[in-house]
Amino acid sequence: MPRKPVSQVRADLPRKVRRGDDRAVISGLSAKTVAEIARIERRAYAPGAAHQALRGWRETVYEPGPWVTYPRWFSECPCCEPAWGGDHRQTLEAICHRLSRRPARELRAVLAPLDERFLARTLNDPYASPRDPWWRRRLETP
Repeated sequence: MPRKPVSQVRADLPRKVRRGDDRAVISGLSAKTVAEIARIERRAYAPGAAHQALRGWRETVYEPGPWVTYPRWFSECPCCEPAWGGDHRQTLEAICHRLSRRPARELRAVLAPLDERFLARTLNDPYASPRDPWWRRRLETP
């Protein structure tokens, strides 16, 4: 039976959390991309903002219920929203725009399957403003 390489064994070990290291890492991104996202979070958001926004976007996309969903962009409870606002996809898009070319491509590759599923599960809003981002031009909960 073939053995795992040492690098794979080390990669499978749980990540040690150091004191002061409160940011969550998005799986599927390189170390350079994670470091650049952390730099952006320190300047404009809060530590772990990208991970929290991705988790919120994933919850919106995989919302239980019928196949066609009507997303709700803001929480009913203002204390549950992050400090920078409730639109998770807008946060991820802003981070993508601040990243350099290769890290932005990596983050967009992580977002692509979620975006495709969101487009498949939502309906186009014919009355939406063309200036709105594409995820806001979908029918939402009244």
